[in-house]
Amino acid sequence: MASFEVTRAGAILAVSDFARSLAFYRDTLGLEVEAVYDEPPYATLVSAGARISLAEHGHPAEDRPGVMMAAPDDASRANVVIVLEVKDARAVHRELGDAGARFLAEPYEPPWGGCRFFCVDPDGYLVEIEQPA
Repeated sequence: MASFEVTRAGAILAVSDFARSLAFYRDTLGLEVEAVYDEPPYATLVSAGARISLAEHGHPAEDRPGVMMAAPDDASRANVVIVLEVKDARAVHRELGDAGARFLAEPYEPPWGGCRFFCVDPDGYLVEIEQPA
């Protein structure tokens, strides 16, 4: 077991069109913007105590030599799924549909209970909206 305490967790997504992705996470999904930086384009958003950051792809960084962040090039192969837990998945599905979100399918109610659906961000990252059982 690690001897350090994690104070907050999050993920950084490489995005191809920074402004479009920022608008999706901020305006469509309603995440709160904590910080936005210009060069290179980068934003930190928060929801329910978790942090999701957006980094425009293709920018090198001195502290990660040899690793370039890249947005997905094939939306049919999910390498990250963002999960947002809500109280009423069907109501959120209607609201996001009205806002123009793109879905993979209609809300699904698995045999163990609850309800979930997947919407797709501008780069093809999946966002699972989940109402727990």
